Amino acid sequence: MKSSKQSFPPQIADRFLRWFCKKELLEEIKGDLHEIYFEETIDMPRWRAHLFYWIQVFNFLRPFAIDGQNSKNTIMIFNYFKFARRNLVKHKTSAFLNIISLSVGIACFTFIAAYIYSELKYDRFHEKAENIYRVPIDFVDSKGNRLPDATTPPALAPALKRDFPEVHSTVRLFPSWGGQFRLKTEDGRQFFETDFLRTDSTFFTVFTFPFLHGDSKSALNAPDQMVISKKVALKYFGRENVLGEKIILMGDENKTYQISGVLDNLPEESHFHFDFLTKLDFDGLEQNWGWYNYYTYIRMNEGVDMSAFETKLQPFYESYQEEGEEHYNKIYTQPLTDIHLKSHLKWELEANGDINNIYIFGGLGLFVLFVSCLNYINLTIAQSVRRFKEVGVRKVFGAHRSALVSQFMVETFLTAAIALVAGFVLTELAFVQLNAMLDKQLTLLDGQGIIFMFSVGVVVLIVGLLSGIFPAYHLTAFQVALAVKGIRGHSGTSIKKIRSTLLVLQFSISALMILAALVVHQQLTYMQQADKGFDPNQVLVIENGEAVGNYTTFKNKILNIPGVQNVGNANGVLGQLNWTTRVGYPDPFVMNYMVIDADFIQTMGLQLTSGRSFSTDRPTDKEGWTMMVNETASKELGLTTDQIGQTLPITTMEDSIIYGTIVGVLKDFQFTDMKIETKPFAFFYRDEPLDFINLSISGSNIQETLMAIESEWRTLSGDAPLESFFLDQVYEDLLQEENVLSQLMLGLTFLSFFIAFIGMFSIANIRLKDKTKEIAVRKVLGSSVFDVMQLMTVKFVKLVLLSNMISIPLAYYFAQTWLTNFSYRTPLGWGIFAIAFISTLLVVIIVVGSQSIRAARANPVKSLRQE
Repeated sequence: MKSSKQSFPPQIADRFLRWFCKKELLEEIKGDLHEIYFEETIDMPRWRAHLFYWIQVFNFLRPFAIDGQNSKNTIMIFNYFKFARRNLVKHKTSAFLNIISLSVGIACFTFIAAYIYSELKYDRFHEKAENIYRVPIDFVDSKGNRLPDATTPPALAPALKRDFPEVHSTVRLFPSWGGQFRLKTEDGRQFFETDFLRTDSTFFTVFTFPFLHGDSKSALNAPDQMVISKKVALKYFGRENVLGEKIILMGDENKTYQISGVLDNLPEESHFHFDFLTKLDFDGLEQNWGWYNYYTYIRMNEGVDMSAFETKLQPFYESYQEEGEEHYNKIYTQPLTDIHLKSHLKWELEANGDINNIYIFGGLGLFVLFVSCLNYINLTIAQSVRRFKEVGVRKVFGAHRSALVSQFMVETFLTAAIALVAGFVLTELAFVQLNAMLDKQLTLLDGQGIIFMFSVGVVVLIVGLLSGIFPAYHLTAFQVALAVKGIRGHSGTSIKKIRSTLLVLQFSISALMILAALVVHQQLTYMQQADKGFDPNQVLVIENGEAVGNYTTFKNKILNIPGVQNVGNANGVLGQLNWTTRVGYPDPFVMNYMVIDADFIQTMGLQLTSGRSFSTDRPTDKEGWTMMVNETASKELGLTTDQIGQTLPITTMEDSIIYGTIVGVLKDFQFTDMKIETKPFAFFYRDEPLDFINLSISGSNIQETLMAIESEWRTLSGDAPLESFFLDQVYEDLLQEENVLSQLMLGLTFLSFFIAFIGMFSIANIRLKDKTKEIAVRKVLGSSVFDVMQLMTVKFVKLVLLSNMISIPLAYYFAQTWLTNFSYRTPLGWGIFAIAFISTLLVVIIVVGSQSIRAARANPVKSLRQE
């Protein structure tokens, strides 16, 4: 087995060795290095073995081994590095500013690049990922209103496999739908679990998840078999290999499963996760076209034309619908690797990312790196005037322009290399701090991270060298006589123009990023503070309500706790879990709904606009199509005030008209995120046990109230663990993507502004030193401190004004484009543009003004004497 994994030394390293090594030593050195490689790296990962070999090759980059033909060049390169090191030490301040600005830019770029890479990797670990597709069916009504939905009926998957030879295999997924599964081991330990997934025996034919123990081909052949994750194996049994052990699913009829497989913990980069996997064992699934609670995935044969396949899907789907009924629903396919970033359907298995945010993050990362490079070029050009005499002296002693350019390029390389190392350190520190917020485990310290660092390092060094080309050529282009005398000639004006242009670009990008961050933050705040139609704060949701033997007894006891105000029951969670049905006569539309008890409306604080709420004293409220609806549903149904409480045609079933009663209309409330307009919603009242118990509790003594609730729970649930959460966290989770985007943008904007600040500080400092004599003369002639400050700041203020004139229209356009993704969006007032303008202007006044005041207060006699 080891021989199959054996790797060979990198050929590039061998070529490099052949280039610099003496011919008479090459064969011996290469043979020794190969022997060491195969002996020392037999158990190493490939990346570490290659790194080890490169280190050994560089170890022979010494005078005794360097070929005479290359020795002069090698010695010269070493001298270049020596002079570069001395120059960095001599100009500590400017070198530090260069390195810190570059390292910050590199850290931002690396961080964003690593994050984007992790997002783009989703679901690509499956062996046939390019051939796997999900098949959703969107609900469409007679008016063309479309409700994108990820779920499908269970009969779809077998029909696709049966009717299309292009389909290699299909699989259905049936998740827990928010339900809590009570599991226990044979020794009596009990747990409530949610990551419980039921599927077909073909699951591992379509998907490739890493097996630790068991056989993927037979792990789900029988309905009493169960595949679990490594995490569960350790949690339940304390070891990994638990094949043959049993887990009991508690319920009306306990069911015992035998563990047939153990998976390694699932990759983060999967659009769905699970800890328990069992085979579907419901009856009648092959003919059921009406139960939209399943996810359908297909694996296509190699070389299938998906465009042609798509054209066959809609006729195929409609052929299985009942004759005589109009069908508007649309069926289509989604590539597996597109789901995480490009799919935002109702009932996604997990919260997905957003490709638009990837574009934004990528642009921001490039912007910050670009600002860093601009800053480096600007500072290098600004500092070049102090090296005219050095260049002149070198030219007098015979230095060619190519040698001078090489010298300055080596300095650039050394600066970029130091900044690169510092940037990677900053990136790893950022990962440690931000992984929890990103819900990822990003690092540069594993094998993949090393490869990533190498790739980014090559890119950054190339960018750094390109950034140094212009300063190097500019610095060596002066005439010898003028350079020796320190005279810049006619190029001084062009230098100033270049410096000004670069400053304008820097501040334009910084102002653009400030405006973008403000828009995202303002939109996030707007959505967080928007009226949801009820108050989710202080609402505690108990997930496993079915564990209570007698809900009424539990409810009465809970209401006696001083901190509990109301208790209501439901089969879903606002902001998270609800169901859909078709209503409307004669034109049906899709409506979301939940089943509740009579106290749910009051518990949640939903506001009644007309009609009445459900009542326990009215038996008809608990039957049939008696319901309460929101304002949007009322408009869709065309209800008038007189029709509330009256029996009306609600929907149709086969050839029959179904009648029902709308007893009350509720003010619209937000039951999903604010990217989507409020949809029709209804509540049905049933006097039966429901899964989710909702408790409205007071804001004081919360901890004592929770302890009292848990005590009553343990008494009535047979010591089952209490699974609960606060409802406001659900609505926070709905804004997770926007929250991450906002925080990252604020951080990147601050760093971009920090880099621009360093550039402004350095350029202003250099300009003041250049004008020391002029300022001294003006002081002698009677100029005040204010006059000197005005002299220095006016030009920079003009540059900032120009930067804002460029950035504001661009920011307005991009902000309007981004906000179109939200049905409820913040208005774009001029306030945020004023903030961006004032903040950039303040930087100029503070940075340049403070240095101008210090220069103006200096003793002019001392300045003139130094000059």
